[in-house]
Amino acid sequence: MSGKPRELVAHFYEEFGAGDMVAATSEFSKDVEIADPGIGTVRGAGLFQEYLETFKRAMPDGLVVVEHLYEADDVVIVEGHFVGTHTVPLKGPNGEIRPTGSSVNLRFANVWRIEDGTITCHHTYYDQLDLLTQLGLMRDA
Repeated sequence: MSGKPRELVAHFYEEFGAGDMVAATSEFSKDVEIADPGIGTVRGAGLFQEYLETFKRAMPDGLVVVEHLYEADDVVIVEGHFVGTHTVPLKGPNGEIRPTGSSVNLRFANVWRIEDGTITCHHTYYDQLDLLTQLGLMRDA
């Protein structure tokens, strides 16, 4: 990998789509900061890999569609959609969520920080209520 910010981020999305979370996070620093509504803020790629694997397992066809990618120095900001179908149980904090068969088209924004050719920070923002509604687990408000 070249270590260019845009290419590091593209590599993550490609490997996520392929289902290889170890490869997806291979360019993360050992103490990378991850912030995600689903797991909070954690350090290190291990917990994030497990979280991604759980999510991808529940929606094996899940892909990231990048709509806009902005790069400024060592920061990359991505706006896009996660699309997939919930066909396998999803492990949640309160137990397993049975497959709903629902399709998801979830908007997100990601902010990436890269230092010395390594991803040191990844923050993602999405609407958890929208996700639960699309899965059929909550009624539309």
